[in-house]
Amino acid sequence: MRTFVTLLLVLSFQLHGKAQDSVQVSTPGMKELYGDVVPGRSVQFNSVLTSSLILRDTKAEEWPELRNRIYKRITSAWGIAPVPYQPSVNKFEETGRYVNLGLTHIRYRFHVLDDIWIEAVCVLPKDFKEAAQYQAILAVHGTNGAVGKDGALGKPKNRSYAIELAQKGFVTFAADLYGYGASLKNTTQEQVYKSFYEKYPKWSIRGIQMLSLMRGVDMLEQLKFVKKGAYGSIGNSLGGGSILYHTVVDNRIKTAIVSTGVSPLYTNIYRIMGRGRIDEPLRAEKVAKDGIPPYETHEAIALCAPRAVLFLEPFNDPYNPDNMAVYKAVYDASAVYKLLGTPNRISILIHGDGHDTIDNVRDYAYKWLERFLSIGK
Repeated sequence: MRTFVTLLLVLSFQLHGKAQDSVQVSTPGMKELYGDVVPGRSVQFNSVLTSSLILRDTKAEEWPELRNRIYKRITSAWGIAPVPYQPSVNKFEETGRYVNLGLTHIRYRFHVLDDIWIEAVCVLPKDFKEAAQYQAILAVHGTNGAVGKDGALGKPKNRSYAIELAQKGFVTFAADLYGYGASLKNTTQEQVYKSFYEKYPKWSIRGIQMLSLMRGVDMLEQLKFVKKGAYGSIGNSLGGGSILYHTVVDNRIKTAIVSTGVSPLYTNIYRIMGRGRIDEPLRAEKVAKDGIPPYETHEAIALCAPRAVLFLEPFNDPYNPDNMAVYKAVYDASAVYKLLGTPNRISILIHGDGHDTIDNVRDYAYKWLERFLSIGK
């Protein structure tokens, strides 16, 4: 009955937009249907029941405005950032070099904001030449505490994306997400986050992590051996989710591999009200107030269009309670790719190997990167 009433309400909004003079709120029966809606005054449709991003007659030239509205809603949920999510020229320094598995690794630290610096490692291709320029790919680690960037550098092997892609001829870049890796030296993640919110009470961990990834690309833009303006990215779990939202805010990411990183919010409320309270406080506050997230995952996916994104999703992920919701999120977002004439740039590989990327799954992902990074050359 509730769903039926909701559908009638949606229809009433559409009819109201066409002939608002015909709506009489004071009429018995109509008052029950419309509640406090007043003709001529729009009310935000605050519901997770609709997944439509576009209408049948939406034109491609209308998408930028729609995208901008969704973008503002998503980034507003991350709080008030002290600086815009925009490319910049930041400071960085090389802190050392070493060789592992026959590949040269360069240690860097780069500036993000105020006194926040992030440590990272660039892995050079096996046949690296100083005078050449190489396509660069970001490899983002998962939830692994002090391990941080090493989670993409061979620990564990099934997620050693930075090593394997460097062996294929790419420059790869593995950085600590804020609150992981080197930032936990002599402290705890809890203390790092506590200090962050004391200094930036209106911002979020999601926001600083996205800004940090952008500043990592800012650093890559300044390296002579890196091709500028078109980057790939790959990550698993937290790394996959981080890549998705980084792609939303950073147009320099031309193709992304999101592995086990899509968790539609309305089927993952327990995360929002658990760990999510730390990552995005404003989002959790809204859910606590009315039960509805300020944005949904399929909206974020749609904002990546027309750039190429491949999703690697298991049907037996122990950390995701409803995998069908994941597949639907990708499907719903694919409508925007069709609208923009690029339906081949969004895809999903479903497997049964759990919260990981086994050899043949990684091989498929690497071929996707090779295929679509050429678009940005």
